[in-house]
Amino acid sequence: MVDTIILRIHNLSKYDTLIKRLELKKRGGYTSEIAEVETAELQRLRGAGYNTSKQIIDILKINRTGQFLVKTQVGKQMNASNHYAFTYFINWTRGYIEFNFSIPKYKFGSNVLQFVPHYVDKEFIWAFNSEMPHNLKILPKMIRLFIIGFLKKEFPLEEIDLKNVEVNRIDVCFNQMFRTKEDALKFLEYQKRLKKKYAKDEEGVMREYATSLMYVTKKYSAKIYHKGSEYKVNDSKEHEKINKEKKHEYFKVEKFQAFADRILRYELTIRNGYLNYLYKHKIFRKDCRLFRIDYKNYQRVLNAMQKNDRIAKKVGTLKLEEKEKFLKVNPYEKISPNDRKTYKYVSNLIETKTNFMMQITDDAKIYNEKTIASYKTNTAKFSTDLILLCLNKLLSFIKEFQIKELPEEELIINKIDQVNSIGRSPLPKAEMLRFYALLKQHGSFKEAAKFSGMSRATIFRYKARFKEIGISESTIKPIENYSMPQSKIDFKEYHSALTYDICLLRGIRILN
Repeated sequence: MVDTIILRIHNLSKYDTLIKRLELKKRGGYTSEIAEVETAELQRLRGAGYNTSKQIIDILKINRTGQFLVKTQVGKQMNASNHYAFTYFINWTRGYIEFNFSIPKYKFGSNVLQFVPHYVDKEFIWAFNSEMPHNLKILPKMIRLFIIGFLKKEFPLEEIDLKNVEVNRIDVCFNQMFRTKEDALKFLEYQKRLKKKYAKDEEGVMREYATSLMYVTKKYSAKIYHKGSEYKVNDSKEHEKINKEKKHEYFKVEKFQAFADRILRYELTIRNGYLNYLYKHKIFRKDCRLFRIDYKNYQRVLNAMQKNDRIAKKVGTLKLEEKEKFLKVNPYEKISPNDRKTYKYVSNLIETKTNFMMQITDDAKIYNEKTIASYKTNTAKFSTDLILLCLNKLLSFIKEFQIKELPEEELIINKIDQVNSIGRSPLPKAEMLRFYALLKQHGSFKEAAKFSGMSRATIFRYKARFKEIGISESTIKPIENYSMPQSKIDFKEYHSALTYDICLLRGIRILN
């Protein structure tokens, strides 16, 4: 249930040999860009010894405005199993190495397979591992163990301090299995027609494409797409290339394609900003009595400020004589100086960027749990609780797009499409949908016609049209529901399909 992850190793001065090893294997080169660099930042780099090491890019001053030429190094390295090239990025200026890769592709060679236990694993128990709650429970530990194992496997000669390892982004995902490709695509088309109630309180944009839909906010992005279409365009070509290099069918491309065709994939991209939001509002000092009091006051003041903004916006649209009357009924909320001070204090804590590390110091742990004034930190642990918040956000997104039955309007559309597919004189879909809205509102053809001022001839035509799809004066609702593709939010169908298809399971054995 995890795909892409971005890891950063900070404090580069400790990892000279690791950088040398990457440079020996690198497939990329250097890039450069113009950027603003603070004087203090430049001094920090010099203090860290970066200005003398030949491995580190020179930072050249261009002019007196504080602009500098900044260079970074990008490359790719094959994983230890030699079937997947993960990307690394060395940012000399900010002092970290970044690894960007897909965990399922790293482990299995394809994210058609999911990062969950499979029945070839020792710990696998069908009754548990086929259910969603059990996988959610064990996944945080799996992720942490994978990250530790990745660092040891790829860099066995390095002792990497987990306090220097940051999780900067994580993509959580779920592959929903259907009986056929047609069922998966049909379900996706119905999902596109759903109103996005899930995001009613979030500012974002919904975009639709041929085999996908995406919802983008400032905090995160979410998407649903047909995995088979994506695999055909991207991963299948990479698999064929590997098969050609290895001179045998290392990846069963046709089998992977058939498997992917049955999948709708739900994916949330959670970057540092949203990790911060989840952590600061749900985990940070959650058991500290003093902070909870301040946080409660912060929320109260925030609500008051938002209310005042709404009032001010409304007042701005009124005439002078209407403003006083409106403000008497809707007065501004008064916010005391102490409340403003508390709001500013909590806002600073919440809005300060935090890096989520695999391990943190004891001082950082205390700071994140209790209100103290003697110590500050911008680090927190990439913890089980934080991972579960990400997974629960994914689960909420998935459930919002599950369709038990179609709304009446969708049933009408399907019935019209069925009639029109026969090849006879087509029914006017748009006109019939507009009239059906009147029909539902007024309860009968007669009342709908009376409201809209239709002639007898026009209402006669509408009755004839609706009779073709089973709607009459006595039955204005669709009699039967349309057949819906069936698929549950669990792993039963996923594991059943893998158990049946021995070729994919062999692939798992090979790549583990």
